[in-house]
Amino acid sequence: MIAIISQFLNTPSETFIRDHVRYLAPGMTVLICQKPDGADQFNYPVLSGVPQPPRLARLPGRIAIPVRQFWLAYVREGICKSDEDRVVEFFKAHKVEAALVEYLTMSALFAPACRRAGVRLYAHAHGADSTVMPRKQLWRRRYRRLFASADGIVTPSRFIADRLIEIGCPSEKLHVSPCGVLPERFTPSKRESSRLLFVGRFVEKKSPHLAIEAFARIASRFPDTRLDFVGDGPLMARSKALVDQENLSDRVIFHGSRSTEFVQGMMQNAAIFVQHSVTARNGDMEGLPVSILEAMASALPVVATRHSGIPEAVVDGETGILVNERDIEGMAEALASLLAEPRRAAEMGNAGRQRVLDHFTQRHTRDRLRHAMVLPAMTEPLDFAGSQVQ
Repeated sequence: MIAIISQFLNTPSETFIRDHVRYLAPGMTVLICQKPDGADQFNYPVLSGVPQPPRLARLPGRIAIPVRQFWLAYVREGICKSDEDRVVEFFKAHKVEAALVEYLTMSALFAPACRRAGVRLYAHAHGADSTVMPRKQLWRRRYRRLFASADGIVTPSRFIADRLIEIGCPSEKLHVSPCGVLPERFTPSKRESSRLLFVGRFVEKKSPHLAIEAFARIASRFPDTRLDFVGDGPLMARSKALVDQENLSDRVIFHGSRSTEFVQGMMQNAAIFVQHSVTARNGDMEGLPVSILEAMASALPVVATRHSGIPEAVVDGETGILVNERDIEGMAEALASLLAEPRRAAEMGNAGRQRVLDHFTQRHTRDRLRHAMVLPAMTEPLDFAGSQVQ
């Protein structure tokens, strides 16, 4: 049996975690999480309420969260003793041999429990945990202890792997495994020439407002083109204000957070996928955005930035166009060139879908993770429910 440990299982932006649960070891998985919301969809044994800080339940959230972080960072090396006992008992009851822990911060907290239970620990790094937290001296020290004790460290891109090597992670313990998609869910787009699409959270590192600025610079040249946004977040108000300022309210549509099925439908009709990822002021960066892989699987050319792991998926000039971070004029001209040459855009989109089929499917991810975790190989195809096709 394996355990997958994550703070949340039902957060919309963490599709990759649910994919790990579904596809890595169907029927041989148990779950540990703080909040059980969404855990029942998997029908696996679940230990919830871990980690739980002591006596914080009655505090307001704005106080409880920083106090909890202080407690876990400075007072105790791992989770509290009672939680550790529960985790160890859960491991033993289900004969868990290996654990995949989502995010380095969570991995550092659960490392003592894994050592005590004799469970192999594989820490899966992602974005902010690899780019923001290492700026803090205490977490760098914790990460180095984690690197020494973990059996493996998984990263979504070579870029993130190199960042971890810089702070002391042994290269021999690193495994690069981008998140994958089920290409069958993303059929090639009809490529309506008037539609651009952005999918993601409205946060600084994804910079939706910069995509709007780039669109505004070419809007008059392509009067039939519109820009669709799917997602929500703290930069929504700023983005809407910018749209009003540029008099584009009839051409920029905000759909809010929507279902995976809605995103699939939008990608089936879009012409170009756009995302202007940047390094946030606090150092936060992408790993490798799943939405970009989904767009490529939908045969959409991608216009994005040379940021973190994005160039490892998007081949500049072949499957899309990459510009430097915050190069709004460069992004505007990239969009204009593809809108003006739909045949070239279609060729890039087709090349992108083939690249996903060759390197970035959910089966590729499953096989890479199973190899990293020293689990038996699986050859069965995956179905849409996440189990093996019989």
